[in-house]
Amino acid sequence: MKSSTASSTRHAVLALLMLAACSGVAFAATPQEQQAIVQTGTAGPQALQLRTVPVLEPGAGQVLIRVYAAAVNPTDWKSRAAATGNTAATGLVIPGGDVAGVIEKLGDGADTLKVGEPVFAVISRNLGLLNGGYSQFAVAAIANVVPKPPPVTYAEAAGLGIATITGVRAVDETRVSKGERVLITGIAGGVGSAAAQAAKARGAYVIGTATARHNAYLQSLGVDEVIDYTQGRFEYKVKDVDVVIDTVGSDTAERALSTIKKGGRYISVAARNIDDKCAAAGVSCMSRGTASELPRSLYEEVGALAATGRLKVKVDKALPLAQALQAQELGEQGHTEGKIVLIVDAANANRR
Repeated sequence: MKSSTASSTRHAVLALLMLAACSGVAFAATPQEQQAIVQTGTAGPQALQLRTVPVLEPGAGQVLIRVYAAAVNPTDWKSRAAATGNTAATGLVIPGGDVAGVIEKLGDGADTLKVGEPVFAVISRNLGLLNGGYSQFAVAAIANVVPKPPPVTYAEAAGLGIATITGVRAVDETRVSKGERVLITGIAGGVGSAAAQAAKARGAYVIGTATARHNAYLQSLGVDEVIDYTQGRFEYKVKDVDVVIDTVGSDTAERALSTIKKGGRYISVAARNIDDKCAAAGVSCMSRGTASELPRSLYEEVGALAATGRLKVKVDKALPLAQALQAQELGEQGHTEGKIVLIVDAANANRR
């Protein structure tokens, strides 16, 4: 009798598990509180603190994501620097815009996605809410949420956000085509390496500026030619390119203009107000737009490139969430190959 009862119980549990798997319903209840990194507006070791904060509910057209990994971007440490000593003006925020994980909850109208679905996403900053990527849970608009490509881990997928999208977008906007010569400054970084792979996927000949220590990495991406900018001025070593994608800014952005053939195309993701210099050089200067203008098709293009193996994210450094400040400081030092990633859920971050 006991054996029959136990068997019936096991069958009932298995049935419930299958139902949950098919319906996408999460078994464990979503917690009301979570651990997140909070930017305090102070300097030094206290600038970013691990705190307990509420888990937000997704609104209309939004989803709640259970975060497994989050990427670190230059915007993060620049925001921290700008907020130092200015908490009253900015309020407390959770940094980070790039995450990968699974859908935890659906808001109204978010039925194009499913609970439990693996995704990567860009989190829009809203200073009125404690919502950001450096957290266990984050709310994202469905327009910024894309299925995770099966070949990549969650840690790698976190790097498919802002920097990767920016690099692919630069290739789109400069209309890179087969056989063209493309110069990318700062090619080893998150934006540059993404642009390099997107340009190679279109059949371009890709030249990049980087130090010699990055040669093996860039060779693995298919970069055709690397110019070591520490061994003389790069603009003296390359001429007559069809396209320049600048990721460095400052004087590098202006010096790169002299490498482009007349009628060529130019875009900088790091410099502003150089339209006059583009005109003087006889090249077309493309607008980089703003993050709020990103079309859904661009997210999908990044996902498709990663799904087919034509775009890969190298996780240069992976640190636990509690070491967010150290991760940002590593990024500020430069010389990163690919991305720095925060591991939020160590049990799942390296799963595919």
